[in-house]
Amino acid sequence: MIRIRTKMAPRWKMQIQEATTPLTVLSPYITKNSTLTMLAEKQATFYTRFEVRDFVCRASTLAAFKHLLAKNCKIYEIKDLHAKVIMDDENFVTLGSQNLTYRGSTENKELSACFDDGHPKSCERVRSVVKDWTADPGVQPIDLARVIRMGRDVRAAKKAYEEFNKVISNIQDDADLYQAGRIQAAKDRQERVRAARKAQNLAALRNAVQTATPSGVTHTGVVRPSRKSPCLKFNQTTNLLEWTRKNGSPLPPMEMSSRCLCVLDQQKVGWARLASQQITKFAQSMTIGGILPKPFDQVRVTLSATLKDLKRASSDATMVAILKNDQGAELCSVSILYSIDNTSVLGVGGPKAKRTGRKPKAIDHLRSELKAWIESNTPELESRLSKNITSTTPLPRKLEGLNADAFLGGIGSTIEVTMVFKGRNGTKPILVAKTIS
Repeated sequence: MIRIRTKMAPRWKMQIQEATTPLTVLSPYITKNSTLTMLAEKQATFYTRFEVRDFVCRASTLAAFKHLLAKNCKIYEIKDLHAKVIMDDENFVTLGSQNLTYRGSTENKELSACFDDGHPKSCERVRSVVKDWTADPGVQPIDLARVIRMGRDVRAAKKAYEEFNKVISNIQDDADLYQAGRIQAAKDRQERVRAARKAQNLAALRNAVQTATPSGVTHTGVVRPSRKSPCLKFNQTTNLLEWTRKNGSPLPPMEMSSRCLCVLDQQKVGWARLASQQITKFAQSMTIGGILPKPFDQVRVTLSATLKDLKRASSDATMVAILKNDQGAELCSVSILYSIDNTSVLGVGGPKAKRTGRKPKAIDHLRSELKAWIESNTPELESRLSKNITSTTPLPRKLEGLNADAFLGGIGSTIEVTMVFKGRNGTKPILVAKTIS
């Protein structure tokens, strides 16, 4: 079996513990860590670099070398070593990027592979290369005398290294500052473009409301407290479920608790839950179930215009579609620019798959396939979203959303509402609300 790992230490420890043949380690840098301790107890043979610069910058530490020598381990120097290998003589070989250091096992981004005896040809190929390197006459042993001498050399080089490092750090800080300035300038340009696009979208939203087919009926209500929750209350002759066209012909009545896209003061968007003489709830998010084609028909789509969800979207988004599987785990989120007449997908984001080095989970495959479908079928997704944004099907949970006072501006607010219609034959009703006082 071949095992791919981003953190090899746990696998190393298991292999080291089970090893019954001599262990060999190639690591350019060595510092004390729990894997090193186990290898020392097994009296592994080590091949590494042994240069002043590696110790003065603490890529390797003399304490680790002293510990290995105290455990009667053999250590050898291989010039220009860059390979990282831990292996025994029969059962396993690991190779990759991870040094036998504390940083390598805990902090660095590493990628390594472990081959067991199920891949004998791969293991023997690695052992053959290592054997050629270690048989080179230039390979020299590292004993305690060399380690003690290295300690003196490191102390002698320390001041020069610190001065050098200070100069390099200052230059690097300037380089980082320069790049940060470039990144910020690019972000500023992008935000200006997004702000202009959002302003254009707001103008398009206003135009869509103004050019929609009006019902010709207007009702005025007041936000009042009630026994359960504040509501936008109208007089007893009002019926928010029945509307007529401007020419006076009646439209099919809506169901009780129908949701209806509501545009407040030509800029704030939500979904009103309609009753005959009142509106109690304004949802700023709603789950509309499976609207996608197979194999994604079990994916649940939640449309949201809440501030919380908009913060995680593109800065010019006016709505977000959050897609989840049937267990409620988020698959991705889609930033949307919505202006009634136009629905534009701005981008797809969402949870990133955790890099474990193991086989991806089913949900990771679903996320990948769903994102690929969206990117290849953006117009179809836009059409499906547009149809459902203006649907009047009642929400599954009738009490979902903000109370009327929170959405409309507080108790006592006077609001004028009318219904306008978009789409072919006026199939998309939109409740237009205007704050009077």
